[in-house]
Amino acid sequence: MTQTSPTRRAVQIRGRAFKALILTPATPIDDWFVDIDASLRRSPTLFDGRPVILDVATLAPDRLGLQAVLAGLTARKIRILGIEGAAPALSDLAFPPLLSAGRPVATIEIPVEPSEADLTSLVVEGSVRSGQSIVHRGGDVTVMGSVSSGAEILAGGSIHVYGALRGRAIAGAARNPRARIYCRKFEPELLGIDRLVRTAEDMGPAFRGRSAQVWLDGSAIKIAALE
Repeated sequence: MTQTSPTRRAVQIRGRAFKALILTPATPIDDWFVDIDASLRRSPTLFDGRPVILDVATLAPDRLGLQAVLAGLTARKIRILGIEGAAPALSDLAFPPLLSAGRPVATIEIPVEPSEADLTSLVVEGSVRSGQSIVHRGGDVTVMGSVSSGAEILAGGSIHVYGALRGRAIAGAARNPRARIYCRKFEPELLGIDRLVRTAEDMGPAFRGRSAQVWLDGSAIKIAALE
């Protein structure tokens, strides 16, 4: 009996277009990195999770020059998806792939954090009841009473609660990783700073019922007693 081999399906290869940020280094390169650092201070999460293409057509670097630029970007946690405008001789596995024929789109404006003079504080006299939501993206929020379970505070700056914190508190909503949360009695349902959050289940009982402060340490939310 003759057996026939099963038909093998061909590997499918498809093209797909994605949008990416384009970085164009300029000389002197040290000054360009100073500008990059200033942009990151204004918007620390500017490049987080975004594909970035390095356009070196104007810079025209040699191998060592390109390595130096990539090393500087890596030190700032900016990952490069591909390189545009580089010499064909730089096409090897030591560098991201060389790209061409990219189509320009609108320039992205770097968001600017409000200056100290622009920040304002909101003081809530009394407590925030269940179902209430206090939103103040322009600065700190101070609650003279408690924040009930089911209530929410969202602030662009820090949050100060002089009573019990039993609801949800999100500080640094204006992309301010330096914001903090302070409370007299720590019993929150959810905490957030910048874009990181922790739920009650994640926090454990160690600080429950105590005076506490919450801050962001790198990519982790930290909690410490104030007593």
